[in-house]
Amino acid sequence: MYYYNQNDYPDIKYDRPNTTVVETVKTSGCGVCAACIVFNNLAGRELYTVNTMAQFSVKNGARDNSGTNINTLFTALCKKNTAFSLKTTNSEAEVVNHLKKGGIAVCNQGDSYNVFSTAGHFVVAYKAKDNDSIEILDPQMYSGKYDAYNRPQRIEKKTEHGCIVNVKELAKATADRSPAYFLVSYKKPSAKAPSVKNGTYALTNVRGVYKGYGAKSGRKKVKDLTADGKKHATSKKKTDDAYLKAKTSVTILETKLLDTGNLWAKIPSGYICIWEKDKDKTFVK
Repeated sequence: MYYYNQNDYPDIKYDRPNTTVVETVKTSGCGVCAACIVFNNLAGRELYTVNTMAQFSVKNGARDNSGTNINTLFTALCKKNTAFSLKTTNSEAEVVNHLKKGGIAVCNQGDSYNVFSTAGHFVVAYKAKDNDSIEILDPQMYSGKYDAYNRPQRIEKKTEHGCIVNVKELAKATADRSPAYFLVSYKKPSAKAPSVKNGTYALTNVRGVYKGYGAKSGRKKVKDLTADGKKHATSKKKTDDAYLKAKTSVTILETKLLDTGNLWAKIPSGYICIWEKDKDKTFVK
């Protein structure tokens, strides 16, 4: 899990526009850290550091006098990173459904009902625990935060990076904000098969040898391999299924991209899969 706490970034500038006031992510950047949590966790890698996200926010006009305009920031992020999409809503049921489908959301804490802050604040709805409870990641977490004010009665449980909250309390926290929730989805881009020219390569993994293109053609037996292929088979038993060891040198005579999306190659001993789409992994180098 990627988690960012604005209190850890007192040295990253995040000044309000058209003023001489010097501000930082620590003072004003809950939206910046929330954006990092959402986009990096959905992508499964660190697309943005807190510093680069702060710069992106300022550059795209999302830094305003109250902090961060999340709608402006997320719209710009989705435009630049087209695998992401944004939807806004005021419905807690939509938030729960969105989380169950693998999305992540930002909740817009208002001024009237203190669950996550005494004033406006962005927190991340990370997971739906069930239909009534949501795990919240709070980008302004500090020791004792959820022991103060009326928060102990308004949350279900404290966690390392936030809390578990009932959707009814979440609804009260965001009642004076519209949109109350920013739902971000991510669709992993389809992997593209590499270009592999005919020639000699080394296998990076053990590979099964088949009678033709695709697993449906059936595996070859060790006895069906070339003399050199038999030397590099994982088994010496003639009737065993044929597998070539990792690091075996193979000569690719031709390649074919199958309907499954996997890339196969013809070698002297038969046919092997040299790239799997689902894993985006190449097995020759």
